[in-house]
Amino acid sequence: MFKSKKALQAVIGILAVAPLVSGLIGLSGIRNPLFSEALPADLVLDSNLRFLNAMSVAVAISFYCVIPVIEKETFAFRVVCGAVWLGGIGRLISIYDLGVPPLFIIGFLALELLAPILIIYWQKQIALPVKRDVI
Repeated sequence: MFKSKKALQAVIGILAVAPLVSGLIGLSGIRNPLFSEALPADLVLDSNLRFLNAMSVAVAISFYCVIPVIEKETFAFRVVCGAVWLGGIGRLISIYDLGVPPLFIIGFLALELLAPILIIYWQKQIALPVKRDVI
């Protein structure tokens, strides 16, 4: 399984739907329909939510841009996976500081911490060797 480029491309395409859709919905800021409670009308909070959700959309777009050439783009792929993984670390800190979020957020957390590690390993198995110029 870890030798199939097409399977990896399909998995990444499916996984990238989550940050794309949640990011697009999240661009509504404090009026995000996914929130179970209304958030306070706070300009800084709203601005940060919109900015960070735009970054989520950018992560998804980055994954989609790498998919066609996944075997060649190891560095870019790892940077995007690292961003997702660090987002998961941020969620862990939030849990430590404020408590356990709703179940769907726990699902995102599991994906953010586990999927990058697995797909980086998988991409390594199909990556083309890098040609290095000897000086």
